[in-house]
Amino acid sequence: MKNLKTGTIGMLIIALLFSVSTFSQRGTRMGYGQGNDNGQGYFCNNIPNISTDQQSKITDFRLAHLKEMQTNRNQLAIKSANLQALRTEGNIKSINKTIDEMGVIRTNMQKSKEQHIQDIRSILTADQQVYFDNSNRGTGNGQGYCKGNRQGQGNRQGNGRNCGNW
Repeated sequence: MKNLKTGTIGMLIIALLFSVSTFSQRGTRMGYGQGNDNGQGYFCNNIPNISTDQQSKITDFRLAHLKEMQTNRNQLAIKSANLQALRTEGNIKSINKTIDEMGVIRTNMQKSKEQHIQDIRSILTADQQVYFDNSNRGTGNGQGYCKGNRQGQGNRQGNGRNCGNW
């Protein structure tokens, strides 16, 4: 009888441990992944009557813009690492100078973004510009890393982190 009680209690403890560990696990979340742009690429699919020549030029503009933005992001990463090193040294003049340099890079990135938009607008007709100006650039539906259902970047829909550069 005592062995039966001990065995039953032991089984209950094991079952309790398994159930507690199950509840302690994180729920399913969407992680890193690329959104689905339905094969259209970029955001041209929202602009009516766009020609293949216009699409080609937009693709060229985008490639040049992405290269420039990647260079800027790399520079920012270097400055950020340098800033962290300077913080441990405690030289406030060098820290402030690095922060100012990072601000210049961010300003250049914003100017580049706006120039990119104007370059695209310049090859569109007046009617196409209206659609382009009202498009939801940067608000595609996407799943973010451990964020559940959140707005992603880029004009893409799907599961995964969207990596637009707007």
